[in-house]
Amino acid sequence: MGLITAAIPFFLLAVLIELTLDRWRGWGLYRLNDAIGSLGAGILSRILGLVKVGILMLLYIPLYQWLEPAYQSLGIHWSLENPWHLVLAVIAYDFCYYWKHRVSHEINIFWAEHLVHHQSEDYNLTTALRQSSDLVPLGWIFYLPLLLLGMPPEVLITAGAIDLIYQFWVHTQKFPKVRWMEWILVTPSNHRVHHAQNKTYVDRNYGGILIIWDRLFGTYQEELDDEPCIYGVRKPLNTFDPLAANLQHFKRMWLDAVYTKRWQEKLTLWFRATGYRPADAEAAMPVASSDLNNFRRFDPQIDRGLRWYALVQHLIYSGATLALLSNAGNFSYASLALMVLMLVIGLVVNGRVLDGDARCRYWELGRLALLAATLPLLPTGTWLPLIGYCLASAITWWVLVFMHKDDTVTSVRN
Repeated sequence: MGLITAAIPFFLLAVLIELTLDRWRGWGLYRLNDAIGSLGAGILSRILGLVKVGILMLLYIPLYQWLEPAYQSLGIHWSLENPWHLVLAVIAYDFCYYWKHRVSHEINIFWAEHLVHHQSEDYNLTTALRQSSDLVPLGWIFYLPLLLLGMPPEVLITAGAIDLIYQFWVHTQKFPKVRWMEWILVTPSNHRVHHAQNKTYVDRNYGGILIIWDRLFGTYQEELDDEPCIYGVRKPLNTFDPLAANLQHFKRMWLDAVYTKRWQEKLTLWFRATGYRPADAEAAMPVASSDLNNFRRFDPQIDRGLRWYALVQHLIYSGATLALLSNAGNFSYASLALMVLMLVIGLVVNGRVLDGDARCRYWELGRLALLAATLPLLPTGTWLPLIGYCLASAITWWVLVFMHKDDTVTSVRN
């Protein structure tokens, strides 16, 4: 089990503690739909990782093995048992992460992958778990220079996990500025700036653990007392569907490439500055940006029973994901892929339920019927619990939707 997978239960416990404090103190940091949308994106990222090939290791390991004699002749030797080696590895990794993160904000195709992490219009610990699924993986490019240091793959993986785990805690609004920390480390304050879409804050503070890279390379911005952060992206997602979240910018670039008449534009728009669109495509298919002077979060109101249903389904998907991550080695690739597919469909439909999409009236029943139909293809040990799950979910859904009585929840304060 990797460090990140092992840390997931602690992440969820921290989310639960912050949520409890939020409800007790009345902070208003959490909305059910946004939290499930973020956590759903995180689940999607982890489960797709079970059926994808990790390009970084696919390239890094053979290159390292090819260069290993040169490392040995130079006396380069890294050890995870040496704490100073690990500290140096994390610093080197964080430097590469800074440039990867910065380019992810500055070039269209890289932004298409990273955008997912910024779509939430709330800012709490669930935002940290809102991760891209790397449908078009490109970030590996930035870590290949670590071969110049002779860094072994296992050291790289460990340093990367530490870097990512550290970033979890900075996604909170309730940790104040600590002056000495702001000069050295990424903190909740300077990372709030990074997630804000205010003109003053946009595209700043890219560091993972160390903020000194931003100070060195001119991308640092302090959080200002008179400029409250407005979270989210300029072109809002407006859905809690995690698959749509991963496809948002890719879809826009693809439509622009199909529509624009110039071949030069079709080929180069992917690698132009973030937000660049061919003039003819933009004129024909305008996309409105957020009005930050009158900003309102995407917050469709649905029946209270459906909100509870979506929450229970999300908790079931979370439990299934943890079980799958822990026992992936016990399943054939075909069984694993099928279980991942069923979870993906569930996450998509659950997100659309929270959107208030009327088509979910039948989509959810269709999902449950499809899951029941795939039982013969799944391990026999899953049959009984899945049959019970399908029956209970179908009956509950039928009562909530087809025997419906209006019980809409009150609006959430924006």
